[in-house]
Amino acid sequence: MRAVATTTESPSAADILRPSGVAVLVRLRSLLVWLHKFIYPPAHDVEEPPLTFSARFRKFLWLSSGLFSAASFTIPAIGYLAFGTADGAATNFLAAVVSACLFGVASLFHFGPDEA
Repeated sequence: MRAVATTTESPSAADILRPSGVAVLVRLRSLLVWLHKFIYPPAHDVEEPPLTFSARFRKFLWLSSGLFSAASFTIPAIGYLAFGTADGAATNFLAAVVSACLFGVASLFHFGPDEA
């Protein structure tokens, strides 16, 4: 019988001490990510003050007026594209314009979120 030996090659010491460019970039990126987390804490760690009833109502007014005006402009357009008629579009357009004005006023008074 013949003896069979197996060997595992290990990298030379020079390769371990002198990392490749990719390894340096990975280490640099992980360091930058750690620094960013240290300097700027994640948003979920920052506590928001509880909303009062008036603040909730203002946000509801801002959001509902914006969504209603978008829907009021979209529904007649879909009806025109689907059926080829613009019946009842005038009332929807009037409601959309009034709601868009309310949305604009609510936005001017900063009823919505501070940043989007």
